Amino acid sequence: MRPHGHCHARAYNENPQTRVVAAADRDEKTLEQFCRRFNVPGYTDYQEMLGKEKIDIVAPVLPVKVNPDVVVGAARLGVKAVFCEKPIAAVLSDADRMVEECRKHNVVFQCGDAYRALPQYWQAKAIIDSGELGPVQSVVMHEPTIEISGGGCQGLSLMRLDAGDSEIDWVTGWVGGDPWSNEDQNMGGVIRFSNGVEGYVMPKATARRGIEVHCARGLFFADWRTFKLFKLRDGVQAGRAFWEDLEEMPGALPESGAYDTSYDSDGWRVTGPRTTASIESLVDALETGVEPRSSGDNQRRVLEIAIAFRESHRRGHAPVKLPLEDRSLALYPHPTRWNNKKDVYGSEKYDSTFEVIKRTK
Repeated sequence: MRPHGHCHARAYNENPQTRVVAAADRDEKTLEQFCRRFNVPGYTDYQEMLGKEKIDIVAPVLPVKVNPDVVVGAARLGVKAVFCEKPIAAVLSDADRMVEECRKHNVVFQCGDAYRALPQYWQAKAIIDSGELGPVQSVVMHEPTIEISGGGCQGLSLMRLDAGDSEIDWVTGWVGGDPWSNEDQNMGGVIRFSNGVEGYVMPKATARRGIEVHCARGLFFADWRTFKLFKLRDGVQAGRAFWEDLEEMPGALPESGAYDTSYDSDGWRVTGPRTTASIESLVDALETGVEPRSSGDNQRRVLEIAIAFRESHRRGHAPVKLPLEDRSLALYPHPTRWNNKKDVYGSEKYDSTFEVIKRTK
C-alpha cells in the first residue's frame, strides 16, 4: 500500500458517508502496516477481497502499469464506484476499455486526486457561466512540468473545465525532448476547442504558474492555491483595456490551502483539501448520479491531448484532429508512476518515502 493510499484511506474515514473496510496488497509488509493503522482485514489478492467483503468503492492506488486491468476487473465484480490514481493509463486503448467497462456496468469512475475537485474552480466557473465576465475566449496554462501526462494532467483537466469540457477540434504541439520517444516529458501546444475557446499550454518555467481564464470582460487566475477574479470597469471597451481597468472582485474565492502540510498528534499527515474534495466529489456522484469532477473519461481525454501534442511535433507541428484514430498510441509515465516504487527505488529508499505521511521524530 503506497503512502498516497494512506492519504486516500484517511480521507474516506473522515467523510461521514464512507469508511475503509478492507485492503489488498501483494506486498505483505506494506499491507500489514496499512491494516494495523486502519484496523481492517487484509488480502494479497483484490479479487478475493471483493468476493469476501461488502465493498461499494474500490480505490486502486497503484502503478499505472496495472491500472487498466484492476479497474476493469473491479468493475466486473459488482462494485458501485472505482477511484484510481492518475495518469489513467499509458495506451489510449487501455483508457478506452476502462471507461467503457465502467459505463457498461454502471460503475462511477473517478480518476485522480485532482485539483479539478476543489470547489473554488467550480465557484469561479459558476460566476463565469453567469455571464458576469463575458464569454470565455482563451485559457492559458503555465506548467513547466517534465510530465505532461503524469503531473500536467492536473492543469489540462482544469483547461478542459474552463473551456466548458467542450470537444476538441484540433491541437498543435511540441515536446521539450525527443518527439519520437513514447516517454512522458515536457510539452506545450495550442488547443482549439469546438466551442471556439482557445487553449495555450506554456511549458517553460517563468515567474508565474497556474491557469488564466481570459473572458471578454474579466479574468480568472489560479495557481492551485490562490484564486483571483477580475472584472473590467464599466464603460471600458474589451480589447482596449489596461491593467488599471481591471477591478479585483475581493473575497470572491478563498485560498485552498492545497500546499499546507500539518501532522496530527500521532505524527500522521493531516488530509489535504484536494484529497478531501476528491472523495466528496465521488460520494456526490454516487448519491446524485452526477459525473464525478475528475472522471475517468476526463483523464482519458487529457491523455489524448498530451499524445496529440507529441503527434503534432512528429508531423512537423501540423494540426492533429481529435479524437485520434490510432488508439494504440501511448505515452508512458515516469518509471516511479509506471512501476511499483519499491521495484524502482529498492526497499530501503521506498520505506523512507513513508516519512512524507508519518513523522518518526
